[in-house]
Amino acid sequence: MTPQDLVAALVGMSEEQGRQLLLAHLPFFSTPALDRLVYALKKEADRSWNDDVERSLTLSGYLILIGDFTKSTYYHALGLMARGDALRRQGRNEESLPFFDTAGEEFLSIGDEVSWARTRFGRINAGLGLNRTTEAIQDAEKARTIFMRHGKLLRAGQIDANAAIIHFELGRYEQALHLFDRAIETYVLHGDNVDLYLARAQGNKALTLAAQGKFREAVALHEQARATFDRYGAREEISVAREELNIADIYAAQGHYSQALLLYNQSRERFQRHKIVFAAYEVAQQMCLCLVRLNRAHEAYDLASETIEYFRSSPAQRHNLARSLMHKAAAAILLDDMRASEEMLREASRLLEEGGFHRLALLARLQRAELYFADQQVEASAREVEHVADIFAEQEDLPRLAQAILLQGRIADARGDILTAQELCAQALDVAQGQGLLELQYRCFDLLGQLAERREDLDGAADYYDQAIQGIDDVQSRLVLDERTSFLENKRDIYQRAIILALRRGQVEQAMTYVEKAKSRVLGDYLRHNIDIRVRPDDRMNEDILDALVKAREEHAWFSSIVYHTEDESNLSDTAVMRIRAVDPGTARQEMQKRERRIEQLFEQIQLRSAGSLVSRPRANWTHPGVATLGKKLAPGAHLLEYYLSDQDLYIFHLTTAGVTVRSVPDAVVQLERLYSLWRTNLDLSGRAANTADQAQAFLSLQSNSLGLLKRFYELLLTPIEDLLRGCRHLTIVPYGMLHYIPFHCLYDGQQFVIEKAEISYLPSVMLMDICRRRGQSVLERHIPLQQSLVMGLSDSGRLEYAIQEAQTAARQLQVPCALNREATTALLWQRGPLSPIIHIAAHGLFRLDAPNFSHIQLADRQLSTIEVFNLNLAHCSLLVLSACETGRAVVGGVDEVIGLGRGFLYAGAASLLPTLWKVDDASSADLMAHFYQALLGGASKATALAYAQRVFIARARASSTLAYRIHPYFWAAFHLIGDAGPLI
Repeated sequence: MTPQDLVAALVGMSEEQGRQLLLAHLPFFSTPALDRLVYALKKEADRSWNDDVERSLTLSGYLILIGDFTKSTYYHALGLMARGDALRRQGRNEESLPFFDTAGEEFLSIGDEVSWARTRFGRINAGLGLNRTTEAIQDAEKARTIFMRHGKLLRAGQIDANAAIIHFELGRYEQALHLFDRAIETYVLHGDNVDLYLARAQGNKALTLAAQGKFREAVALHEQARATFDRYGAREEISVAREELNIADIYAAQGHYSQALLLYNQSRERFQRHKIVFAAYEVAQQMCLCLVRLNRAHEAYDLASETIEYFRSSPAQRHNLARSLMHKAAAAILLDDMRASEEMLREASRLLEEGGFHRLALLARLQRAELYFADQQVEASAREVEHVADIFAEQEDLPRLAQAILLQGRIADARGDILTAQELCAQALDVAQGQGLLELQYRCFDLLGQLAERREDLDGAADYYDQAIQGIDDVQSRLVLDERTSFLENKRDIYQRAIILALRRGQVEQAMTYVEKAKSRVLGDYLRHNIDIRVRPDDRMNEDILDALVKAREEHAWFSSIVYHTEDESNLSDTAVMRIRAVDPGTARQEMQKRERRIEQLFEQIQLRSAGSLVSRPRANWTHPGVATLGKKLAPGAHLLEYYLSDQDLYIFHLTTAGVTVRSVPDAVVQLERLYSLWRTNLDLSGRAANTADQAQAFLSLQSNSLGLLKRFYELLLTPIEDLLRGCRHLTIVPYGMLHYIPFHCLYDGQQFVIEKAEISYLPSVMLMDICRRRGQSVLERHIPLQQSLVMGLSDSGRLEYAIQEAQTAARQLQVPCALNREATTALLWQRGPLSPIIHIAAHGLFRLDAPNFSHIQLADRQLSTIEVFNLNLAHCSLLVLSACETGRAVVGGVDEVIGLGRGFLYAGAASLLPTLWKVDDASSADLMAHFYQALLGGASKATALAYAQRVFIARARASSTLAYRIHPYFWAAFHLIGDAGPLI
């Protein structure tokens, strides 16, 4: 048996079996063979550090056995060194030191000082873990002298790099940089085959530069190192993953969160592919920082919990455990769990201080200072931050110093010391701008604005607030899709301060512009800049992600069918029926929600990869056109009302071709909240009453109650602006907050509904007006025949008896075939949608308040959810009618981002939508749609056609003694027009 064969056999057997095998073969090996055996065992022991430390420990025992058997001090010492390395890798630093020391003594006893110096590598790292840094640095210098004396330049460079890491961990960045530079010079002096050594030294030097806030230099070095590793292909893929992780950390620190998440995902996938589990968890841990900054608190909390569970099982990962505790504590603060956050930070600090991780321990104390301030423990916060600020200044850790100084400024403000607060905030801003720390910059501008406003320097405050919002825009411009929405979740107060101050200064147009900047940012920015985020497999797309998406969708559909009882058991085999009945609805819902989170994560990864350069740099032209400019595009007789809700007051912006004015309604918000709650109750009761045998009787009290509520809404929302609406023929409503759920067209003035006085349409944002209008005009100019329209109707297994009738009537009026029930599939929509000027879907819909991205329309083959609608191509669609329950309802996220089916269809290209705000009466819908299409195909605009249909319905109800109850808006007002209000032919 050759030495190589023996090593291969030893790797696959128990320790006792291995010892017996060794003892059986050692007597027959020559000295050269023994050398080959020992070196092969040592190499395998070192290789096993990452994937199987127990194996490394066993192999070191074999080396010691060989040394004892052959009476070779060198072999024995080599085994002791290998044993020390294995113990160190297990986190057993104290136990490892005697092995390194004894190995060193044995090497010196045979006059081998170079091998003694080699034992210092492991001893240095163990000493760092035990906070015995002075010894470690002394060992490093002695070892380097020996390596240089013997011409071992690579070893000398490596020992310098190790010593530099010690200084880095101690926060001695200049000393660390000096040693990294010396290591690089030594490698260059060596000459050939040093590019990998150089790359590792460059990567480590970059970490030190990043700690000082020298991000541009650091990224350049990391990229240089990554390029070197990448040239070696699979052999150095782990090193590539490490550099991607390091670059991602810098992007996260600067506020480039999408770019960071893209690299984190790539790095994590590489580690997982190579089964380096601890490194994959390190990446997951660092991703938590981005999630916290994006206000995805629950997601960050769960991911941090997962990494904590893993790192607790590994004694060698105390620093990573502490990091994970810090990230979970940050998420806990967002979730208002201050006590749990404090406990986690205390544990993290203890772990870091015991382990000698001084730099990380300082970060934990800074985080604790932030926690105390958030918990209104101002003095405790001041004590903590003063301590860390002094050390950060000494270390020249500029990013952390700026963060600490800003906190000190906030503390001074809380104490009423405005001048000190201003001075500190200006210092923090100067550092943040110098280091490109985007998030810190807008926070500084916001605080400076508040301080200036308190000094009654309104012009200065306005300028600061404007710069704060520009800073938010800068971060926003680098984010993809819903990352933008979640990022804005806690920015509402900044916009409110800017809006209210602009109004105080009489800058009405500026105030309205700020309102717009906070509204529908995802949809508005993406549509105005033609950013395509549809999912398309290409060479940048990892097939594993697409496969995982297909699997998650299939599993989601299955669990969803159990939750919503959409599977027709009569069409299933007995086995399939048994499988469905074996899963209770509660478990099915939990599994469905897990798949939904997984699908959202996969879509985010795909969007990150598809967005490409979008997230790598800001867009200088990501600005809003002036509000007055848009007002000039309104037609004669057209008025636009944009609403804004502050903490207490209502503001109504009135826009016409003449310009913009504003009216305020003090203390209106509480009244609106109460009215909306009563209105939803009325609608819910109306839905039940509509299913009773005697509808007229059931609606007696509901009808009068609804008119009373709608009159009170009218008095709050329209009476304050009524004098400006004289002569208004078309009114466009841009709601805000809860007002997105209010049907303005059926507000009641005591005599008439609003729709009886003017045509009404809606927009999520003023900025979408021109986009939607141009889309509608484009379809007109292309002369796309209406015979290409698509009409689909599903009765939902007979539960919607009028849906088929509605679809057939619409198809007959449009003179097109009608896809009914089994024919009405998502596949048909994907195929015909891109060619259809009108798409009409009469089916069952479901609004998901808990998960708006999974609100859906039930088609024949499966659900069509919001998250999938983004991938449709509706570039030729002038009107999309969603005659299904609650297809117009949405969740308002961010500051005022409307998240629901409508947003998806607008992104997909539709010029206008006709969805529903509540569960519709399908018989009334069929009647309403017949009159709508009659007017539309007669040449009326979309808004005129809908107004006509609703007016006819109201007039008939008023004229009928038996159907008078149908004047209740439940029957006719659920449909509302969003987007382009112009003609279709």
